[in-house]
Amino acid sequence: MKRLHNFLILSFLFSISLIFASEMQLSIRYLGLPVVRVKITDNGNELKVHAKATAIASIAAKMDNTYISEYTDDYLSSSYRKIIKQKDYAEDRIINYDRMNMIAKRKSYINENITKDYPINGMSRDFFSALFFLRGKLNESKGDLWLDANSLIWKAPYEIVKKEIIRTTLGKVETIKVKIDFENVNELEKERSDMLTNNLVNDEKSLYFWFTADEQHIPVKAKFEMKPFPVIWKLDSYKD
Repeated sequence: MKRLHNFLILSFLFSISLIFASEMQLSIRYLGLPVVRVKITDNGNELKVHAKATAIASIAAKMDNTYISEYTDDYLSSSYRKIIKQKDYAEDRIINYDRMNMIAKRKSYINENITKDYPINGMSRDFFSALFFLRGKLNESKGDLWLDANSLIWKAPYEIVKKEIIRTTLGKVETIKVKIDFENVNELEKERSDMLTNNLVNDEKSLYFWFTADEQHIPVKAKFEMKPFPVIWKLDSYKD
C-alpha cells in the first residue's frame, strides 16, 4: 500500500512537471544575420539555457555557454550553474542562494581564487529566471525585478510600453512590448562575465521584449540597443 501511495505521488509530480514543461529556440541576430542560437528548456523546477555561436559568428567570437537554474516558486533560484566556453574566457561555477541571510555562495570549479560569498536582494534572480518570472507579471503595467548579475545587485524597473501586432514564427500576433532598465544598486565595478550577461544587464542601455498577449506570454522578440546597430532576438520555435 505504501509503495502504491509513493508511486501515485511520483506520478502526480511527474504530470505536474509536464504541465509546466516548455522549450523554445531563439536566434540572436546582428545586421539580420543569426550569430547565436539559443535553446531554453523549462521543466517546472529547472530552467536550462544553451547559447552557441553560429559558424559564421565563431570566426570572430566563439561561444558555447550553458546556464542552469534550479528554482522553486516564482522562479526564485536555489542554485545557478554557469558553464562558459568563449574565445578568450571560461567559467564553470555554481551559485547557491541563502535567501534567509541574503547571501550568494559562489564556488568556481576552475579558479578557487574567485570562490566567494556576496550579498543579494532577497528576491534576486538570474537574468533568465527573471525573464520567465516577468511572463507571469504582465497584468501589471510596471514593477521592479531584482537580478544577480556579475555578482552584483541590480534593480530592473520594467514597464509596459504598448500592445503591438508583429509578425513572428507563430504568425501575425498581438504582443505586449515591455521596456526594462537596469540599475547597479551599489554602483560597484562589474566583474568580467559571459557575453550574454555583460551585454544584456547594462545600466547604460534599455532592453525591450515583446511577449504574446495571451495567457502564455511567450517572448517572441527582444531588442538591445548597441552601436552602430541593435541586436535582435527572435523566436524560431516554441513547444509545450
